[in-house]
Amino acid sequence: MICQYGCGKEANYQFKNGKWCCSSHRLKCEGQKSKVSGKNNSFYGKTHTEETNKINSEYHKGKSTWNKGIPRTTEEKEKISIATKEAMKNPEIRELLKTKPKLLKEQHPNWNGGYYNKGIPLYNTYASRIDYAEKCRRNNDDRNILEVKCAYCGIWFIPTITEVYERIRALEGRNYGEQRIYCSNECKQACPIFGKILYPKDSKPETSREVQPELRQMRFELDNYTCQKCNKHQDQLLVPLHCHHIEGIRWEPLESADVDECITVCKTCHLEIHKKEDCGYHDMQCKEF
Repeated sequence: MICQYGCGKEANYQFKNGKWCCSSHRLKCEGQKSKVSGKNNSFYGKTHTEETNKINSEYHKGKSTWNKGIPRTTEEKEKISIATKEAMKNPEIRELLKTKPKLLKEQHPNWNGGYYNKGIPLYNTYASRIDYAEKCRRNNDDRNILEVKCAYCGIWFIPTITEVYERIRALEGRNYGEQRIYCSNECKQACPIFGKILYPKDSKPETSREVQPELRQMRFELDNYTCQKCNKHQDQLLVPLHCHHIEGIRWEPLESADVDECITVCKTCHLEIHKKEDCGYHDMQCKEF
């Protein structure tokens, strides 16, 4: 069968209209190319009006190109490669490529603010993977950003992508430990469950006990994250905040979860409090407050 589009070559493809062609599309046929390329094209040198461009845009919206899904043959790839190399030899084209303005990241249609480069986790990406174990919410200033609560002080903050990813791996059993998320290194070191080993070396059972996380965070929030002894806010301190029990836990275990029997103090003030008379870890009541 001879190609019916004028090139005279052997036909290998039959189209829906019943005609045979040497190529997968009629415009690839040499006979058709000579008719529609250059000055032989009836539209050569003509431009569409704005109205026509709008009509064409609406017509083609949502439609795919005719050659989508059709892989290029090795011969076609070689022709493209040769044509590209020949074009690059042209000094005018090389100069044009140098002066061509580069598209800024902010102008790219898929630009999302550079969250990944800045290490900022996206709510839609990570929230569904940790919200069963961590309290999550959207950032008020940017709804795309994920916020979580610090595992120690309970303050809302924006973690890094690495912190969130390591927490996810721990929850899925693919990482060592729990990989809790903390707002600062001070909170991490102050948290009794961070790197927890039962009664580590040189520690005392009384000082190694974990204050209920919910109780500690409620007390911090009630006291506005401010030490009630030195009146310094958490942002002004170089040490973490502690939840101090006015009633000794050893003697009043049932009241140890009473938020009204606790007070917020910084680590420095907390150590000073327990040095005073009748305010040790084995005493029934701390007279400091």
